Amino acid sequence: MKIEKETLWQTLRFALVGGAATLTDLLVSWLLWKFLALHETAAAALGFAVAFWVSWFGHRFFTFRRTGSLWRFLALAASMLGLREAMIWGLAALGVRGFWAMFIPLAAVTMLTFVASKYAVFKGEPQGKQR
Repeated sequence: MKIEKETLWQTLRFALVGGAATLTDLLVSWLLWKFLALHETAAAALGFAVAFWVSWFGHRFFTFRRTGSLWRFLALAASMLGLREAMIWGLAALGVRGFWAMFIPLAAVTMLTFVASKYAVFKGEPQGKQR
C-alpha cells in the first residue's frame, strides 16, 4: 500500500493541531477537576468546549487547508465527546479516576476523528480558491 506524500504531511499537520487541541483540552479539564473539584465528565466537557475552537481553526487553515462544514465538524466533535464521556464513566466505574480516566478515552477517539474529518468534514475547496 502506497501512501501519498500529501497524506503523510497532512497526517503530521493533524497530529500537531490535534496535539495542541488535546493539550488544551486536557489542561483545562485537569485544572477544572483539580482546582474546582468538578467531576471528570463535567471537566472534560468544558475542556472540550475550549479545545473545539483550537481544533476547528487549526484543521481548517493548517491541517486540511480546505473549506469545511462547521456543523459537520461540530456533529463529529459532539459524537466523539459522547463516546469519550461514556468511556470516562465506564473507566470510573472500574475504579480508574482522575488524569487517566480523562486521557485514555481522549487518545482512543483521535484516529476516528482524523478519518472522519478528512473524508466527511474538510472536503470542500482548497483554501484561497473559494468563489
